[in-house]
Amino acid sequence: MASSTKFAILFAGALCLLCLPGMANSAATQFIVEGDVYCEVCRTNFINKLSQPMPGAKVKLQCKGEEEGNITYSLEGVTDAKGHYRLTVEGDHGEEACEVTLLKSSRADCEEIPDEGWATKPSSKVTLTKNNGFHGETRQANPLGFTRKKADPQCFELFKELEINPNQEF
Repeated sequence: MASSTKFAILFAGALCLLCLPGMANSAATQFIVEGDVYCEVCRTNFINKLSQPMPGAKVKLQCKGEEEGNITYSLEGVTDAKGHYRLTVEGDHGEEACEVTLLKSSRADCEEIPDEGWATKPSSKVTLTKNNGFHGETRQANPLGFTRKKADPQCFELFKELEINPNQEF
C-alpha cells in the first residue's frame, strides 16, 4: 500500500476519533425551558396587576420539523404553587421549530384558551440549540395565560387606570 494511502487512512481515522467527544456532547445536550402560566381575569390577554399565577396548569412543549405535522419532540409539564414550570429538554433541536402551549387549566373558573386578536392559540417559541449565540442551558418562555369566561368586576378600575376601554361586561 502506498504511503500516501496509509496517511489518508490514518488521517481519516484520527479525524473520526476527534469527532467522538463532540458527538457525545451533542447527544448529552440538555436545555431547561422555564415559564409561567396565569389566569387573566380581565380578558385583556396580557399580564396585569390583577392576573393570578396558576398552580397545577399543564403545558406542552413541541418541536416540529420542516414537514407539516412532523412532531420531532414532545414534553408535558405542570406548574408549581407559583404558576411556574420547568421542563428538561433532551437534545439539540436547532433544525426544528419549538414552542410551549397551554394544555389544561387547573381552574374551572379560568379555563378558556384565548382565541381572539393577537392571542389566538397563544404559544411561546423557544430556541433549543447552542449554535445561535445564546449562552447557558436555560431558556425563558413568554408567560401564557388562560382567561375567565367573564371579566372580574375589579377590571373596570384597572381599565380606567390603564386608560383602555375594552367592551367588557362586568
